[in-house]
Amino acid sequence: MKVSAKKVSELVAEQLEKQIIEGQLPAGAKLASERDLAADYGVSRPSIRDAIKKLEAKGLVNRKQGGGTFVCANLVDPFSEPLFELLANSPESHYDLLEFRFALEGVISYYAALRGQPSDFERVRNAFDKVSALDNAGDAKQTASAVVDFYLEVANASHNIMLVHLFRGLKDLLEHNVKENLEVFKNYQDILRQLRVHRTELMTAIVNGEPEKARQANRQHLAFIEKSLLKLDQGNNRLQGSVRRLLDNQ
Repeated sequence: MKVSAKKVSELVAEQLEKQIIEGQLPAGAKLASERDLAADYGVSRPSIRDAIKKLEAKGLVNRKQGGGTFVCANLVDPFSEPLFELLANSPESHYDLLEFRFALEGVISYYAALRGQPSDFERVRNAFDKVSALDNAGDAKQTASAVVDFYLEVANASHNIMLVHLFRGLKDLLEHNVKENLEVFKNYQDILRQLRVHRTELMTAIVNGEPEKARQANRQHLAFIEKSLLKLDQGNNRLQGSVRRLLDNQ
């Protein structure tokens, strides 16, 4: 990983910035030590120090005295905490988020199947297996985290930087949404079984390189979730009258 002696610090900064943009160095990740980075890039430690200063000036990293250098955690925070709480706890927003997921996850599933490489598909399979292993554990929070990690691997397989960063930025909100759904469905084994069937169909379509089939599998999955939530929430006429969105698209 040698770089040219011309404007060494700029070249190193560009390489590190590229890793941050592509998610190889995610928000909150700790960079290697100056000594290790200097060895990796074949440059001097002052050049590394100058490169890190450039990243710091751009707001991409911050240095902690005696603790090292970290990618800024707020790079993936599109919502303030009060807004997150508002969106997470509003019944209407819960359905809005399902509609948003309908669009976002459909797109990443399509491009993952279209562009994914064998190594991407292996990570998608591994993430899917982790979800499957937790399905019967009864821990909605752990399962939700695994489900969102699965979709994050799908996003990575799409090889679209914008989609990856958008998904990373919404990770906490998506986990909350999935967890809430699982808690509602926890006593309905027929619904949980169907969710597993849908996820399996989605994973299979992606790793088989079938873009349109992957998108449709995801659409059916989320439409089924909304239909099931509405059915269980029949007493809430206001919501029933205002959120039949995904079903109308089928």
